[in-house]
Amino acid sequence: MPSPERRLSDVEGPARLRPREHGAYAMLAFPAVSGLVSGGLTWGGAAFVATAVMGFVAHEAALVVLGGRGERLRTRHEHAARARLGLLGGAVVLAAAVFLATAPSGAWGAAVVSGALGAAVGGLVVLGKTKTLAGEVMVATAFSSIHAVAAAAGGRAPDMVWLPALAWVASFVLATLAVHALKYRFKKKGPGRWAVVASPTLAGLLAVAGCVGAVSGHPAGWAAATLVPKALVVATLSAVEVHPKHLRRVGWSFVGADVATLALLLWWLGLGA
Repeated sequence: MPSPERRLSDVEGPARLRPREHGAYAMLAFPAVSGLVSGGLTWGGAAFVATAVMGFVAHEAALVVLGGRGERLRTRHEHAARARLGLLGGAVVLAAAVFLATAPSGAWGAAVVSGALGAAVGGLVVLGKTKTLAGEVMVATAFSSIHAVAAAAGGRAPDMVWLPALAWVASFVLATLAVHALKYRFKKKGPGRWAVVASPTLAGLLAVAGCVGAVSGHPAGWAAATLVPKALVVATLSAVEVHPKHLRRVGWSFVGADVATLALLLWWLGLGA
C-alpha cells in the first residue's frame, strides 16, 4: 500500500508547481490593480502585468528544477516543471513584445526599472535568498513597481506613476518587518531583532506623516495618507502579543489594510485625473 505521503503527492500533481508564498499574491495583485485602474486598461499595461504574473508563477517551477523544494520533489516533478518553464518563458516573450509594440515611450523607463528589480529577484531565487529579510524587501519593491509601469502605459503624470508605487513599497515593507518582529518576539532568533523596534517606529512615523499629509494637499502627503490603515494595523500588532500560529489571521488583517489603501489610492488618483 502506498504511503500517505506518496498518495498526497500523486493527488496534488501540478499543484506542487503553484507558488506557495500566499502573501506574494497580494503584493502582486494590489499594485497591478491600482496601476491598471489608474492608467486605464491599455494593451501595454495589461501586457506588462501579464509578464509579471507569469514570472511569479514560473518561480515555483524554477525552485523545483533547482532543487530548492527538496530532492524528492525535484525528482518527481522536474519534467513537468521544465515544461511549465518553457511554456511560461514563451508567453513572457510574447507579452513583452506586445508591451513594446503598444506602450508609449514614457512607460519604457518604468519598465526598465521594474524589469531590473524582477531580474534581481530572479537572481535571489537562484541563490535561494528570497526568504531573507533583504530578499523579501526586494520582492516587495519589485511587485510594487508594477503600478508604475501600468500607470505610465496609460499616460499618467510622473507623480501618479511613482508615488503610489512607493506607497506600496512602504506598505509591504512595513508588513514584512511586522511579521519578522512577531516571529522574533517568540523564537528569539532570526533577523527580526531590530525589526522589533523598526516595525512600530516606522508604523508610528507613517501614521503621523499620513495624517499630516492628508491635510497638506501635496501629492506626496496624499500618498502617505493612504498608508494610515496599514500603519494602524502594524502598530496594534506591535502592542499586542500575537503568537506566530496566528500568522494567517495577521496576513488577512494586512490584506484588509491593503484594500483600504487601494481604495484611498484610487480615490486620490481619480481626483488627480
